[in-house]
Amino acid sequence: MTQSGQTNDAWYTEDGPETDVVLASRIRLARNLAGFNFPVTIKSDDAEHVLSLVFDAFNKLDHPERYQMVRMSGIDTTGKRILSERGVIETGIGNEPWKGIIIRNDGILSASINIEDHLRIASFAPGLSLFECAKEVYGIDTATQDHLQFSAMADFGYLTSGIMNVGTGMKASTLLCIPAICMNGLLDRVMREYLSQGFVIKGYYGTDGNASLGCLYQLSNGSSATGDYEAQIGLVEQATRKLVDLERKSRQELLVTNPTTVEDTAFRAISTLKYARFLALPEAIDLLYRVRLGANLGLVTGISNHALTALMYRIQSAHIGFVISGGSVIIEEDVKSDEMRMNRLRAMVVQEILKEADIRERR
Repeated sequence: MTQSGQTNDAWYTEDGPETDVVLASRIRLARNLAGFNFPVTIKSDDAEHVLSLVFDAFNKLDHPERYQMVRMSGIDTTGKRILSERGVIETGIGNEPWKGIIIRNDGILSASINIEDHLRIASFAPGLSLFECAKEVYGIDTATQDHLQFSAMADFGYLTSGIMNVGTGMKASTLLCIPAICMNGLLDRVMREYLSQGFVIKGYYGTDGNASLGCLYQLSNGSSATGDYEAQIGLVEQATRKLVDLERKSRQELLVTNPTTVEDTAFRAISTLKYARFLALPEAIDLLYRVRLGANLGLVTGISNHALTALMYRIQSAHIGFVISGGSVIIEEDVKSDEMRMNRLRAMVVQEILKEADIRERR
């Protein structure tokens, strides 16, 4: 990983199960070292000790050269924003030298140190791949326990800084694009149902109320306290599959009841994305979900779901800014302001991926 947080992490460019609805899966484990206060109250000397112990444990894993270990103070602002845009860290992480990040060279697995818990291990995968993610994180969890003693109690399980993570310490989440559910007016009912069952469902790009830009929503388990991790993952996977089925059914209903409206939605979006000179991030995300809907209904050809997912990451502001800073992209001389240059490059990136995309009319 460079100072700007760049790694060879292209997991989001790959295809996966149910990628017409599920963009990505993530499993995250929270662990804390016995004998140390949680990060919110830890002294800097103790935090430095925790960082050293964790770095040392990863250096003792098989193929330690695969893991890049960096203090947060060694990553610049752009790097932090890139890591945040990829879901590796939350926004607003401080520069304290005893906070750290570990990223495996393939970008699939990462770990944060002394941020909310002493150690949080996470794995990402395209589509509905929760158990594949779990295999990755639990492999690291088992291996590091040969060198680290984690804080746990017999009646409670692993102890964490957040009460909802006590138990397995695991959070399983899926990122979904559900435009047909939104357009059919089913979102409020869906959110109430899932919240009543103990899940957390929230907008990935929050706006007002429950709405989310791009009809993107994250579904996760609300608590880690009940059952083992396999049972918890199973519940999230089952809940995700219900949403997948509902979204697919809602798509077909839209095509039957409002075919012209659906066509207009998809055709306007693909036309704007292919020919606009400037694309602001909110507009691009909003248009891409409409293209995804059209592609999954056979109204848009020449673009895959996983290519659209990859675009969602590649057009984020820090990613675009990093490309511009490299100086390898030629942008027209009359495009002068930083914002205009970013919006221009965003349009160029989208159009490169959509160059083979086209509309398919029903008649």
